[in-house]
Amino acid sequence: MVASAVAMAALVLVPAAFGQVHVVADPWAHGGALGLLVPGHGVTVTRAGALAELAKQRPPAGVDVYLALPPPGRTHNIRRYPIAVVGPGFTGLLTSSATRVPGLVSIRDLDRLSSQPDPDPRATLRRLDRRLHQAHDARNGGILVVMFSGLVLAGLALLLRSAWLARAGVLSIPAALSAALLISALGGSRPAATITALAVLTVAGALGLARLPLPAVVVGFLALYLVVLAAWPEVNALAIVGPHPDGGGRYYGITNEVETLLLAPVLVAATAWFWPVAALALTNVAWSKAGADGGGILVFAVGLATLRLRLAGRALTVRRVAVVVVFAVVLGLALVGIDAALGGSSHVDRAVGGGPVHVLGQLGHRLRVSWDGVSRTWYSALIAGLTGAACVMFAFLRPRVAALDALLVALALSLVVNDSPVDVFGFGALGCAVVWTWGRLAQR
Repeated sequence: MVASAVAMAALVLVPAAFGQVHVVADPWAHGGALGLLVPGHGVTVTRAGALAELAKQRPPAGVDVYLALPPPGRTHNIRRYPIAVVGPGFTGLLTSSATRVPGLVSIRDLDRLSSQPDPDPRATLRRLDRRLHQAHDARNGGILVVMFSGLVLAGLALLLRSAWLARAGVLSIPAALSAALLISALGGSRPAATITALAVLTVAGALGLARLPLPAVVVGFLALYLVVLAAWPEVNALAIVGPHPDGGGRYYGITNEVETLLLAPVLVAATAWFWPVAALALTNVAWSKAGADGGGILVFAVGLATLRLRLAGRALTVRRVAVVVVFAVVLGLALVGIDAALGGSSHVDRAVGGGPVHVLGQLGHRLRVSWDGVSRTWYSALIAGLTGAACVMFAFLRPRVAALDALLVALALSLVVNDSPVDVFGFGALGCAVVWTWGRLAQR
């Protein structure tokens, strides 16, 4: 009944000086360029919240935007809604610089829409929606594969005192990320098949790559990862380990989850090949066409600078760590400035461009989100507590490993500048386990 009423009388939300937005039951019936709309950010969404976001939008003049919205009340944010844009130049498939996934549109960015030719946009969107559902359903299983692969290999390495398995534990992380990208590039599959393929490729890849020089493997991975992030962002977006476009948060680039996972292999490889690894790692997170990860810039810079201190034989003191953090902030601002000067554009450039007050406001918001993430449920608090305790435990274990010290300092900063403490603690504990095992058995 509600849908029929809406269909009979479209609701115009934006003044005529700009484009007009209409909430209707069947947007695709109006023609134009078609897409799928993510109605909000977070685990759940409401119709009221979606309407509030629409009231802020200013589509280009001369176009009509037709879209559907969630039903009244609170719903799980796993469904996309049809959207169509009718106006000069809009045909085929909708595209958006905010998502970088052809056909996928964020409700927060209706002012940045364009289109590309597509002979059958409805069929393309049906395939895209299926891929998004598959990635969502397989994501928890994929995370378990990443965690258990690294931990099992590290555990076997300690049990058998095998340097080869210790290296495999470190390399299980880039192997898993590479496998996730490969599966996504091949079109994905049913969740069970995707998880199984990820497990097989991760373990086989880690064991095989461990026969090669570890720094060379990590450098090669970072180079290939950079190419994929920049040239095929949709492959990364639809991978089961990576952005969560179905939740309206990150649609492209490097997430807090992936950033934390990458710290361990990057710092281990940088122990031997510091400058090539540092240059590639920072480019991956800082370049707006690739990672676009503002927190990652600071976290990687602090980790790498701390590693440099430890490799020089200097003990970590509060004063030295403070200097490292200041250095990371200066370097981060410089990298964002260079990216902006070269024409880069992302949420990171816009946040820094807002000035110090805006940046501090964003930091305060992230701290509130972090607290909400830990305290939202009892099991979130339990996971964060157990994995956080594991990270602290590794700080007291011997032998002292420079890469592990750098990892712990980077994780501490990540808890401040990022808003995913459960991910930081969980994947940080995995990183600590594989780095400490490598330092005990495989470091030369």
